[in-house]
Amino acid sequence: MKKTDRLSKIKRMRTWGNWSMGIGILLMYSGYAFFAGYLDFIPFFGTWLKGSYAFMTLLLVIGFLLTMGSTVMFMISGMVSMSAPQVECPSCKKVTKMLGKKDACMFCGQPLLLEDEQPQQNQT
Repeated sequence: MKKTDRLSKIKRMRTWGNWSMGIGILLMYSGYAFFAGYLDFIPFFGTWLKGSYAFMTLLLVIGFLLTMGSTVMFMISGMVSMSAPQVECPSCKKVTKMLGKKDACMFCGQPLLLEDEQPQQNQT
């Protein structure tokens, strides 16, 4: 498994979006499951939260907000990815996109630096 400090910035944004989408959906399902009594085998909380409109509403709203936030995060990462410069990785020789001056390859995790263009001197 790769270290997270060697992931590219675009890949890191997509990973955060993916995790928040999954957690949001899981929260919404668990809110309904507690309300409907599917989780009443859990000691104390299962029977206490069965039929609780407030707890179900709270989990549904939090899950909905996480899901919408991840949708916005995917949209932003897509827009940023469209305008990112493409460079060739010296390690794996694949074309990858870079955000900022320092980033990592999307495929192999090789740290990359984007060099500024040197001004050409006027030859007369």
